[in-house]
Amino acid sequence: MKNNILPPVLSCLTLIAIAINVTAQSTLELEEVVVTAQKRQQSAQDVPIAVSALTGDFIAENDIRSIEDLTASVPSLVATNSVSYGAAPLAIRGIGGANGGGNIFADEPVGIYIDDVYIAGLSVNTSDLLDVQSVEVLRGPQGTLYGRNSTAGAITLRSVRPTETFEGYVRASLAQYNEQRVQAAISGPLSETLQGRLAVSYSDREGYATNTFDNSKLGGGENTSWRASLRWLPNNDLTVDLIAESLDQDANAANINVADISNPNSVSPFTRRTDLQSTIESNDYALNHKNTFNAQNEGLTLLVNWQFEQFTVDSISGYRKFDGVGSQDSDGSAARLLFNSGIFGSEQITQELRVSGETGFGLNWLVGLYYFSNDSYLDFNINNVRGLFGLGTNANFKAHQDNDGQSVFADATWAINDIWSLSLGGRYSQESKDFDNTVSIFILNGGTFPAFSPITPGRTLAAGDVFRAPNLFTDSADYNNFSPRLVVNAQLSDNTLAYGSYSKGFTSGGFNSFGQTKSFKSQEVDAFELGFKGDLLEKTLRLNLSAFFYKYDNLQLRLPVPTGGVNIENAAEAEIQGFELESTLLINENWQLTTNVSLLDTEFTKGSIPAISAASNFSFGANIPLTQQSIVGNQLSRAPELQFYVNLDYNQPWGDNGELNAQFSVRYQDEIFFTETNQDKNTFIGESFVEADVRVTWTHLKADWELAVFGQNIFDERHITQVTALGGFPVASMNEPRKWGLDVTKHF
Repeated sequence: MKNNILPPVLSCLTLIAIAINVTAQSTLELEEVVVTAQKRQQSAQDVPIAVSALTGDFIAENDIRSIEDLTASVPSLVATNSVSYGAAPLAIRGIGGANGGGNIFADEPVGIYIDDVYIAGLSVNTSDLLDVQSVEVLRGPQGTLYGRNSTAGAITLRSVRPTETFEGYVRASLAQYNEQRVQAAISGPLSETLQGRLAVSYSDREGYATNTFDNSKLGGGENTSWRASLRWLPNNDLTVDLIAESLDQDANAANINVADISNPNSVSPFTRRTDLQSTIESNDYALNHKNTFNAQNEGLTLLVNWQFEQFTVDSISGYRKFDGVGSQDSDGSAARLLFNSGIFGSEQITQELRVSGETGFGLNWLVGLYYFSNDSYLDFNINNVRGLFGLGTNANFKAHQDNDGQSVFADATWAINDIWSLSLGGRYSQESKDFDNTVSIFILNGGTFPAFSPITPGRTLAAGDVFRAPNLFTDSADYNNFSPRLVVNAQLSDNTLAYGSYSKGFTSGGFNSFGQTKSFKSQEVDAFELGFKGDLLEKTLRLNLSAFFYKYDNLQLRLPVPTGGVNIENAAEAEIQGFELESTLLINENWQLTTNVSLLDTEFTKGSIPAISAASNFSFGANIPLTQQSIVGNQLSRAPELQFYVNLDYNQPWGDNGELNAQFSVRYQDEIFFTETNQDKNTFIGESFVEADVRVTWTHLKADWELAVFGQNIFDERHITQVTALGGFPVASMNEPRKWGLDVTKHF
């Protein structure tokens, strides 16, 4: 670990120690947090899983607009700003998906679930959170209960359910850079047995950056969404929820090239441009090709909970449809070098059936069946202006994949006595993928091949001519896996739990739509974890600790293709170990302190991958030969050695009917890599950063409305959040500059 780890850790522990001394005689108590991490409602302190639960109030009070705003607020979670196509890949404990979203047919290792329905795809990470009751972040492989490739962890979002009484709210906010957002919800009874809820949201962000090429705005977007819910309660034993939702999403990502490409005849992806930081801070970028993205998401969910005397039956049925279209300036500059465009989408059906119960001798059990079907398509163009000796290429990819999977799973916890309990579970999965891809190459600019060309010397081709006739590739593959889970729990007291666990995770293999290899293998992980959870000092201090060790085999890596696209290959082996601390402390009736710390140590222990050599320059857009490079001893990408988060919350009555709340939060993230090779270079690196936010809220308790002033990134710390290799060259997205805003909420 780096030398800069110790000071912030000691600072956090010192704050906790001081606060412990203050609260030793307090009669206050922290509120219980209820989660569904084990597919049933439990106190978070009773669950032997590293889980962070964020309430709807926390999301509103901390101005969390989307999942990508959660970086460092949750231990070991790295979320990024979108580079293109609404894709913001996530990483938990050093394991993440494609940089920039690269392959829509590949499965992400961080599973996203909305109202218990698995969501395939990345765009939900950048969409506005609407009427959310809670967000739970489960860290570590969740193969037994969640399946569907949750090898790094799972994020579950739960929407607010209809209510027995009439209620609602309207929330409006304004912020710098012409940002407006309105959300509203109304809920209540429709009959004696039927309840309904309708939530709507609209946001418009002009963008914080200016494209000096055409004076347009970058880094903005527009979202329109709604969700309608019905809850039917025919009797005390049966609950039926029907949820329909829709999202229309537009975005224009702000990104810039990191490398110096001022002379495209002789460039290297590992030579950093000298004006990079000043360009980031100026918010003036230059792109000659527009970054655009539009997507429509539609979903329908049916939840049935039927309680019998001896057991409970849960059915979760889901339908999701996603269609997207977009374009991107792939070179991230004003030069016309590399750009792409495409349409893509998917249609998925999921069905889960669970039966759970408990026996008279201390056994809680659950068995289930799961079915998943996803039909995905892609029609994509990669335009390489300087390819083929300046004639230019337009490579068109038309790909389609059918993915069908079934699994059976079970989990049981046996309370051996008042202290010890044993949990044992497993999931057997079968998955099949049918894939086809047609690749055609057309001439982009036109011209004559030089006499020395190894390809048809002296031949003249016009723009639009076929250079390579359509080439069809078809294949199919089946994947089978058994993922077990074993947990030993020790209830040390009424308010303290210690646990040790072993679990296995699995992410299925697949096919490359752009890559230089046709397919890639499944990846597997063996995970070991020790944890402690305690409500201490008369429940004024909540302290959760976890230490973990992972061993990955065939780890899936997203590698750049010099002429455009991404290639997924497997690394032989990698190991991850780490430590996490989460604490919440009631200092007194006015003050509360929340602290998170995570330490990570990641390393490739075996393997080599093809990569661009850093030894020489070449012409931008050329088909550069790759060299096999060892990655042994290198760190995994998006795996910061240190993260920490501190939030100080002050609450005070104000007048007869008022209440004042003030919050100040700081988050830190260590340096991270965005590539597995050439880690001694500085172009595929995200430097360490510190961001601070503040929010002051005044609430009128009698009239039930509140007014808040907030500031995000108040010290204007600018840094890179994501680097994606496009055409082999680093293109970066940045965090937003300092932003102040006003938020008004009325409840009724």
